[in-house]
Amino acid sequence: MNKLVFKIILIGFLTILVLGCSESSNNIKDQKLNIYLIALEGTEAKGQIIGCNDVLVPIEKELKITRSGLEAVLTALMNEKSSESLKNFVRGPGLILAQVTVANMVADVYFKGDFDISGVCDIPRIQEQVYSTAKQFPELKRINIFVNNVTFENYLSVAKMSFE
Repeated sequence: MNKLVFKIILIGFLTILVLGCSESSNNIKDQKLNIYLIALEGTEAKGQIIGCNDVLVPIEKELKITRSGLEAVLTALMNEKSSESLKNFVRGPGLILAQVTVANMVADVYFKGDFDISGVCDIPRIQEQVYSTAKQFPELKRINIFVNNVTFENYLSVAKMSFE
């Protein structure tokens, strides 16, 4: 009798596991989203002028969305390599996207580590890349960004003070 109960429980568990796996794979979808890179001053690239006369350039990416579009697009931004004409300043020692939560149309984004900021012009570059990449979701009414549990604005203002 114990073997029969065990087999029934095992079959039930395996059924739930298989259904759960197939359901989660159905939740994966492809979506076209923009990441934003920087064309340095003097470029002929088209986009929004920011900071030190740099140009913020949208680059469309087709991404596989497994959890949230916001998490996927910020991860894509962090993984994007700079080219000769377009630079990515969203990088740094030990910088990771630690967590993204979305609830009630508000997103909280947590980075851990540090951005590589080598001059005062890097601050608006980083800020605009992250915010522009994050703000493309109309369903989000507010996006709070934190770096090492400090608001993004405070983190960048402290960095800016080191160049004054």
